[in-house]
Amino acid sequence: MKKLNLGSGFDHRDGYVNADRFAASNPDILMDMEETPWPFEDHAFEHTLMKHSLEHVGRDYQTFKAIMQELYRVTKNNGLVEIHVPHFRHDTFWGDPTHVRAFTLMTFKTMSKAVNDDLIARRVNASMTAYDMRVNFEIENAVQIYDPKWYQKQLKGEITNAQLRQFAIERWNVVKEIRITLKAIKPFDLEV
Repeated sequence: MKKLNLGSGFDHRDGYVNADRFAASNPDILMDMEETPWPFEDHAFEHTLMKHSLEHVGRDYQTFKAIMQELYRVTKNNGLVEIHVPHFRHDTFWGDPTHVRAFTLMTFKTMSKAVNDDLIARRVNASMTAYDMRVNFEIENAVQIYDPKWYQKQLKGEITNAQLRQFAIERWNVVKEIRITLKAIKPFDLEV
């Protein structure tokens, strides 16, 4: 299985092509993911890991769009893209001045043609991101990682699972990061 660790930094992974823009991290491939096209063949990877790298790129929509298009291009049909990003309501997101883009589950839902088609059928006035980007990613898995403080409260029985989920909706610094796994569905078909 060919795998890509995109934005690897110093977290080199065995069995992966480790790619980063910082030469000091000694990546296998020195590249800036904001500079497209990327130096990879179409459909080259079955699995891509983007661990705390996507929030650092794509400040403007056109650059973000190009990144997602390249990610789609280099991923095989039914290949997986695993993305870890800080939660937008956690200090780890706002505390790093190099973070330029926040994410929610909806960010990734809108990259699904099936979701776009449903919105179109219901005449919902929303961004049809999958069609605009010409990408089709289905969410395979989505997990919230709780801040250790809140996770310990839940483990100790100080709060219930239901309370923790409610606090995650209402309060800052409850969810530390989100981990999304996307599946690339190809080929992209323009018909609505």
